[in-house]
Amino acid sequence: MLTKSDFLLFLEAPMHLWAKTHGKLQITAPSTYDQHLMKQGYDVEKVAHEYLERFVLPTYKHAELLWQQTYISGEYQTRADGIIHDLDTDTYHIYEIKSSTSEKKDHLPDATFQSIVIGDTLTIGSVHLVLLNDEYVRGDSLDIEQLFKMPDVTQDVSEMTPAVLAQMKEALAVYKTDTQQSVLNCLNPKCCPCLDLCHKDLPTYSIYNIPNLTPKKRRELEEANTIAIDDIDINFSFTPKQQKIVDVMQSKTPFLDKSTVRSLLHGLTYPLYFLDYETYDEAMPLYKGHKPYQKMVFQYSLHIVSGNGGEIQHEEYVATKAGDPAYDLVRHLRSRISDTGSVIVWNKAFEGGRNKEIAEQFPEYKDFLLDINTRMFDLMEIVSKGYYLHPEFRGSWSIKNVLPVMVPELSYKDLPINKGDMAMIAWWEMVNDTDQDKKKETSEALLKYCGLDTLAMVKIWEKLCDLSQ
Repeated sequence: MLTKSDFLLFLEAPMHLWAKTHGKLQITAPSTYDQHLMKQGYDVEKVAHEYLERFVLPTYKHAELLWQQTYISGEYQTRADGIIHDLDTDTYHIYEIKSSTSEKKDHLPDATFQSIVIGDTLTIGSVHLVLLNDEYVRGDSLDIEQLFKMPDVTQDVSEMTPAVLAQMKEALAVYKTDTQQSVLNCLNPKCCPCLDLCHKDLPTYSIYNIPNLTPKKRRELEEANTIAIDDIDINFSFTPKQQKIVDVMQSKTPFLDKSTVRSLLHGLTYPLYFLDYETYDEAMPLYKGHKPYQKMVFQYSLHIVSGNGGEIQHEEYVATKAGDPAYDLVRHLRSRISDTGSVIVWNKAFEGGRNKEIAEQFPEYKDFLLDINTRMFDLMEIVSKGYYLHPEFRGSWSIKNVLPVMVPELSYKDLPINKGDMAMIAWWEMVNDTDQDKKKETSEALLKYCGLDTLAMVKIWEKLCDLSQ
């Protein structure tokens, strides 16, 4: 029996479905962050159930809500979140709940699979997605009538049905086959749950290290038996930035646009403020003024370089009490950043976006926060725009990949908290914990992690200054 989950796994990669069917998927226990996401999904589902009962079901004259029932059609099986049976017309209206604010790649195939299976025995009247409303702003309490939006995807599902029917047959064939030959592998070894099947003997420098390479291009290279970077044909077409990254990995030689990097760094104004935020988000907003999935800034680290050759000062803050942390944090930050000087970040879309959100919440700090954004310099762009490339970056500009290459004496590896998702969960558990010793231990670990983010930027900036002289 091919379930909807099996079908979605097939769409992810046919080999992943084959591996699951034959017990070859690498099953790992869900991380604390994975558990957090699953809990959020369950919480949204529970509130959406109430939403359907209270606000959608009454829009029908005579109807009943069928909740999470299983349906079978031949060799296919699905479980629907909510179906409203209109008793007057004897039609069934599918409401598929998703804990996201927008339609994702797999949502329509998911809904279409359900429509096909359920429609084999019941008359489908309409198909809707139930999504979180990204324009909803929480007041004093959660207003579930405004929390959700319900795009009608009936026409989209109808148009997609022939293609999904064909894919269902293909998935069933993969599900039943005993051999993996001719079963298509995935295109993302970094997240692959069956690496030995999809990407056996993957070379250190591979085509999967080329950033933003389309699936079509990756398949073209695979079909030409080109996996290693060194084997890429000189005439294969890449974007200019991709070609530059390929050249660097093939030559094993760093590339530096010295004049551009020097010009960018000389354009910075002292004092230099190296700033990093850590954030927490919830699917359903917890506090007044927040939207679904709005990121709450609970921590910052700030390294300050007063002048050329001047001393380096470090400031930091982490909220330790439950509640919206933004106001106290921005008040603390305001006392540490003056009205002049460049603010240096790694990915300005993130820090800049948080500043805009906090500015909307607390207008008294709007001028300060938006002024920071006008003074913001994105150090990451020196790598992401290809001004400095190193073969060991392997096509990445994540600070976690850049730092060990440029400043090998610094490392996240030995920190008790060494990833953003770990910091997020650790902070939430800390502010809701009553064990003071444990709170102190977590607070110190959070400060070390965020502090390394800004120290890393300082050291990378220093290295770039030296290289571009």
